[in-house]
Amino acid sequence: MNSISILFSGRGSNAHNIIDNIIQKKLKFNIKNIICNNKNSPAIETFSKKNIFVDVLNSNDYRNNENFNNDLLKKLDPQNGDLLLLCGFMKKIPANIIKSYNGNVINIHPSILPKYKGLDTHSKVIKNGDSFHGCTTHFVTEDIDCGPIIAQYIIKVNSDDNEKSIADRLLIFEHKLYYNTLELIQCNILKYQDKKIYYNDKILVKPIIYND
Repeated sequence: MNSISILFSGRGSNAHNIIDNIIQKKLKFNIKNIICNNKNSPAIETFSKKNIFVDVLNSNDYRNNENFNNDLLKKLDPQNGDLLLLCGFMKKIPANIIKSYNGNVINIHPSILPKYKGLDTHSKVIKNGDSFHGCTTHFVTEDIDCGPIIAQYIIKVNSDDNEKSIADRLLIFEHKLYYNTLELIQCNILKYQDKKIYYNDKILVKPIIYND
C-alpha cells in the first residue's frame, strides 16, 4: 500500500475528496501527512470537525522559501514508494523535494494543459470564448504546470457560462479525475519511471481523456 502526503493552500476541496475516498475504502492508500501552508484556510476547521489532523506550516511565517521548503521536506519525510499529492497548493515545489519522491509528485490543474498554465484559467476560457474547458492531472517538474500529463477531463462551455459557473461545474470533474488517476496507480496500471508515464506497461504517448 502506497503512503501519500497531501499539500493544499485554500479550500481543500480535492484534498477532502481524496481523504473521503480513502476513509470509505474506495482508495487504498495510507495517509501519511496532510499539510496546509495557509493558516487561514477554511478547510482546516472542516477537517478538524471530522477529527482529521492537518499540520499547518504557515509559509508567511518564513523569511524565505528555502527555510520553508527545508521544514516542509522534514515533515514530509518521503520514503521509497511514497506519493505527494498537490491539491491547490500555491507554492512551487523545489527540485530536491521532487527528487526525494523519485518524481512521484502529482498535481491537478484546472485547464486542458498545455493550454492556460498558471492562474485565472476559468476567466481566460470565458474571455477567449472557448468551446471546451477541463482539468488535468500531471506529474510535477521544476517548471510550473509543465510536467508529463497523465489524464484530462474535458467539458463543454455553455453559452450562458461565466467564470463562476464554469469553475463550479468543473470542480466535480476535478474530483473525478484525481480519483481516477489514483485508482490507476493503486491498481498498478499507471506508473512513473525515468520521467516517463507507463500505462499498462507501455509508455503513455497521449493523455488519458475523459468526457462529461
